[in-house]
Amino acid sequence: MSHTRLLKWSTLPFFAVISISIPVPAVAQQDNLAAEVKQIFRTRCLECHGDTRREADINILDLSTFVGAERSVVPGNVDDSVLYDYIASDDEDFRMPEAPRPPLTTGEIETIRKWIEAKAPAFPNDVPLPEEAKQDPALANTIGTEFVLTEILKFVEATPRKDRPFLRFFSSNHLLASGVTAEELVEQQHALAKAINHLSWMRDIVKPITVDKKSNTIFAVDIRKLGWQKSDVTPVSQQVLPGNETVDKYDLILLEYPYGIAFENSETFDRLWDVYLKPAGLIRPIPCLRIDWFISVATQSPLYEDLLELPHELDQLEQLIGVDSESNLSSFTAARAGMTLSGVSRNNRIVERHPSRNGAYWKSYDFQTSKGLQNMFADPLDFHYAGGEMIWNLPNGLQAYLITDNAGKRILEAPTTIVTDKFSEDRVVRNGLACMRCHDRGMKRFADNIRPAFQSLPDRTGMNKQEILKLYIDKPAMDELLDQDEQRFQTAMEQALGGTVKHEPLTATTRKFLDAPLTLTQAAAELGLKEPGQLNAVFKLPQFTQLGLAGLSTGGVIRRDTWEDYYDRVVRQLGIGTPVAAVDGLTRPDHLAEGLAQNLKVSTNKKGNTFSPGDEMVITIKNETGVDLFIELVGTSARGRKVALTKQVLPLKNGTVYRFPETGAIKIQPQLGTEFITVFASPRKFAPGVLLRGENVGDRFIHDFYSYDHNQSRFKNNPSQLIKKTLNIETR
Repeated sequence: MSHTRLLKWSTLPFFAVISISIPVPAVAQQDNLAAEVKQIFRTRCLECHGDTRREADINILDLSTFVGAERSVVPGNVDDSVLYDYIASDDEDFRMPEAPRPPLTTGEIETIRKWIEAKAPAFPNDVPLPEEAKQDPALANTIGTEFVLTEILKFVEATPRKDRPFLRFFSSNHLLASGVTAEELVEQQHALAKAINHLSWMRDIVKPITVDKKSNTIFAVDIRKLGWQKSDVTPVSQQVLPGNETVDKYDLILLEYPYGIAFENSETFDRLWDVYLKPAGLIRPIPCLRIDWFISVATQSPLYEDLLELPHELDQLEQLIGVDSESNLSSFTAARAGMTLSGVSRNNRIVERHPSRNGAYWKSYDFQTSKGLQNMFADPLDFHYAGGEMIWNLPNGLQAYLITDNAGKRILEAPTTIVTDKFSEDRVVRNGLACMRCHDRGMKRFADNIRPAFQSLPDRTGMNKQEILKLYIDKPAMDELLDQDEQRFQTAMEQALGGTVKHEPLTATTRKFLDAPLTLTQAAAELGLKEPGQLNAVFKLPQFTQLGLAGLSTGGVIRRDTWEDYYDRVVRQLGIGTPVAAVDGLTRPDHLAEGLAQNLKVSTNKKGNTFSPGDEMVITIKNETGVDLFIELVGTSARGRKVALTKQVLPLKNGTVYRFPETGAIKIQPQLGTEFITVFASPRKFAPGVLLRGENVGDRFIHDFYSYDHNQSRFKNNPSQLIKKTLNIETR
């Protein structure tokens, strides 16, 4: 019995489906609503209406300055609240925030409207800074940093030596510098707990351990409990990484981290190196990760797929979780439902449940249209679909996700022509995080349209009505399965979070981190600075105005990706510490050394780097930097397979050109997609990178950077002048 058929289009290579039927969040309780509004005002309005600058005599975090019967906000009355008129206006000369600051989003405006209607309940108090940060003059420019290191050190020293190498630390302490409520800190803690358990194949739920009992901003996790101590990649080149016998799952996360700062000449950091960083064998000397970054990045490609080692093929996934789809369909062990309107796609949608090794496995099928062969009513047993989303229970009861095309091959993003993520600013549904934010209670409820339709039809329809009714089970039976799956998921969530929570914890924190623009005050806080004045002066320097950061010093904002690109330069300029840049990260295609990068020219022989099968490609690297360089080339296939194009680091004198290949050309193969050529270059000679490879894990090309010389308290291989440039090579 055949139950499905693929339909492939030459003009549309894949489609995917994700349950992103996400309504606008319901009205929160007054305390949560007030906390949300306080955070909006803090991030979007405090620059002009705060302690240091108090336009219209309003401090936006002090309700007594603007809330009242004759003031800007009239409790319970939106129409008489002039503040709402300002933020909701389309007139740039009238609206707040003033240009060039971007207007508030529709969601932010709606939240403020609900707050006013709820009679503008009082804001929750901010969490006070730790006493150490308030009293120690040495912390004037880096509030919280020394405190975090000290707390981690104390925790490590209180841990048995045999367990220390497996500790990993996460922190939300940086939020204290800009002000944060207790509710927001709890939200971060819950988001961390949910994220780590969504990224584990272990059976037991893991709860982060609170390190700092005073403000609850630092947490420890034993990576053995998550299965992250496992090394999934091994060297395939002759070189080896000094000091790192293995590269574990947490190391893969560290390689992507853009906010790493090490503290040379710090006694606390030096002690941490002795008792923790060195014994743990971390691939980068970073004592802890920011929670907001971790939950936003590790839950998306490439880390999401790599941490769970998700296969590239659907049949491999089903084998992994103990599912035989065809057998289950033939024996009617599987159960189906079909929706004409799912709230996800305007076209047909079919879902299918199978029992799996750890609970349930759901497959969903989406369609490009609802006509012809793609009309699910035409043949509910042997239909033509475009792609799907797979959802299955992990051993701990939470869920994992995979998006596939219509051939069952793994893809990372679903086309917005089919489905959108309402929680993402660009609307793109990305495997992992988008699914977690949507499936907040496990599986989504639905109503089957197939069974009722065929129940009412006569037996002589030309289709096997009996088989259709067996496979498309009745509503009570399907509801019972959904109840089981929801209970399994909710039990795991309550165990991870220590009880029932009203709101999905990843959504708010990841949206703030990924989509909200940064103001000067926020950027300063992320650096641990008390006041933005020092950062304001830095952004007016020529080397930063040329990078597009000058807007921050004149009241503008920048995007998160821009901030991360230049974070290491800002840290170095301010002398806060030694930035540990993500130069070997898969998510960091470029690292542009100050004053050199623009004059290192990397190009191919085709305009736009676009080729057709059979074309010949030549890569040229021209050194016009004014200094001699050493270079290294790495190629990456469309599937992420890497190869060292230069077997060693080569000299490239100033004013000369390197051609690859040195003779002849590379013939473009008939494989469509985007490939990459990456060039590493530096005035200082560096050791060749090490190629790491593993099954169902993306290749990594890693260098021996940031080796710590404990005797001299400094880094031996600091790539501060390293240039990394990546070309996208398109084959069409």
